[in-house]
Amino acid sequence: MRWALVCFLIACGGSQIQTRNAADLSKLGPATLEALQPKEGEPRSAKIRVYVDPGIRALPQWKEKITEQIDYASQLLTPLVGVQLKLDGFKDWARTGDPTDALAELKQADPAKDVTWVIGYVTPNDVASSAMVALGSAELLGHHVVVRGWAEKQEADALAEKLPDLKPAERNEVLAAHERHKQTVVLLHMLAKTLGAIDEADPAWIQSPAYSPKQAGFSDRNRELLQLAIDARLSEADDKDIAHDLLEKIDKENWGGWVASDKDDVTVKLRSVVTAGKANEAAPDVPMAAVEQIDRVKAMSNAGLSHLAGAKTPQDKQKAEQELANAMTELENLLTAYPGNATIYSYKCELLLARSGPTDKTARAACTRAGELAPGDPHTHFIVAQALAKTDIAGARAELKAAAGKIGQLKAGQADAWRRLIAVYQGLGSLTWTEEAVTQAKLEKDDITPQIQSDRARYGVPRGAKFVKPEQEGELVAAVRGALSLVYSNRYAEASKAIAAGEKKWPGAPGFDAVRCDLALRQTQLDPARAACSKALATDPNESWALYLSGVIALKDTSANGTKLGIDRLRKAIEVDPDLGQAWRTLAKAYARAKDQPALDKLAADYAQKFGSPLPQ
Repeated sequence: MRWALVCFLIACGGSQIQTRNAADLSKLGPATLEALQPKEGEPRSAKIRVYVDPGIRALPQWKEKITEQIDYASQLLTPLVGVQLKLDGFKDWARTGDPTDALAELKQADPAKDVTWVIGYVTPNDVASSAMVALGSAELLGHHVVVRGWAEKQEADALAEKLPDLKPAERNEVLAAHERHKQTVVLLHMLAKTLGAIDEADPAWIQSPAYSPKQAGFSDRNRELLQLAIDARLSEADDKDIAHDLLEKIDKENWGGWVASDKDDVTVKLRSVVTAGKANEAAPDVPMAAVEQIDRVKAMSNAGLSHLAGAKTPQDKQKAEQELANAMTELENLLTAYPGNATIYSYKCELLLARSGPTDKTARAACTRAGELAPGDPHTHFIVAQALAKTDIAGARAELKAAAGKIGQLKAGQADAWRRLIAVYQGLGSLTWTEEAVTQAKLEKDDITPQIQSDRARYGVPRGAKFVKPEQEGELVAAVRGALSLVYSNRYAEASKAIAAGEKKWPGAPGFDAVRCDLALRQTQLDPARAACSKALATDPNESWALYLSGVIALKDTSANGTKLGIDRLRKAIEVDPDLGQAWRTLAKAYARAKDQPALDKLAADYAQKFGSPLPQ
């Protein structure tokens, strides 16, 4: 399945042109960014803060354009690695010096302690460059990125010879598409560099050292590095651990698509991070003398598991099994030298589970031994729970409950252990169990709780629902989201079948009533749509999608009563699901119709604070 992000002529801002010209003009635009292997599940948020220097602030519509580019980048990152960029706001940046110093100045201005990235936009070049090093800057494992602004005249002149004679409006549309694409690609290139991505020889990939309007995505190998690094970063892992895991991923096979010199540079830097970390690490769990050996065992076992998963012939499988056997032999030698070390035993547990599965008696015996050696440590329970998650939810739940009982007794590292427990529950998709863990950890004020509340409202899974068990909540949410996706893509017959299947499996689930309402509304069947939304809200008055759609339906009645009902429903939708941007924008139109300027002004101010961009008019 290919996930295309259509951002030329539709859905990404800018003026619209007549449909009859769209096909012709689209041929003059850049490639569409796309993720070839969309990642399933609800995306996580990566907060960013943007600094803009005086040269950028002097440009027309600078804030709208940067917001649009960040949104376009987020539209690629969401299906690519399951991460959505969340703009924390703009900051004026009083810098006027040499742009080559901008990255160092940005790090000094903002340490990025409460965001994933700080992004600085600086004065445009005085030439239309294609070299990425001239278009921005970033550092490996850094939290800061600099992007040079769009050199409007120079870029327009460079594109002029490639464009036919166009009307002014058409020409502006094409240039706007190129600006959006180039600035977004540069931003993505620099963000990827902080996550360990390596320059690529193919000019069609975003990580090429030179920009091209044909660039549409990342290679699979760089996507793997991005996924590993962003997962670790959002889990607040140390740079040393991220560097170590990136090295293992890079070294597992020699891919010819990378630029050799940049690969060497990246690996040298990563090794220096790992070495520096080990030199300053007490490492009480693994003796210092065994650290290099355990790292080698991990590299060997990861390579063996990877090769086993990709084995196409008996010979391939035999070779992979031999790699795993070699890793296990070295691991057993370590256990002979350190028979009482729980951490080494837990890695044996993890390796055997990965190779043979959670029903393997030898694997479970190793896990039991690791638990006996460290009876107060929840780590082994996490390992076993994640192995059981795909086939035995009840067993996974039992392991996680055991882990929770131990976390509260830990003398150090409680917060990290709670967050790991919560992350495993999120991976299972259980909203109820995740909420319980959040309460146990006393982390209600973190970003986790609002996300759970949004999922409950958006997909119709109220607390205490009788129509779904906690262990099936993730499956239900995925089914509702899948049905909505079919509606969005105008595959109405398939959507109807998905709704019917969901209703059969989870009778009374209001999320499917809301999807049925959406389907009927798109087919201009107002009475069935109104009835379906009403049914959803009768079961769950906080079903935000049904509230939003009910507001849309009410506003089709242009009377004062219709407008009032629409406003009431939309306000309620926003109250229970503040991230539902569609409800905000529709409410703005309703206030405008009602000529309620004070309410519209307040909504605009709240929207800007919430989403970091102006409320569309």
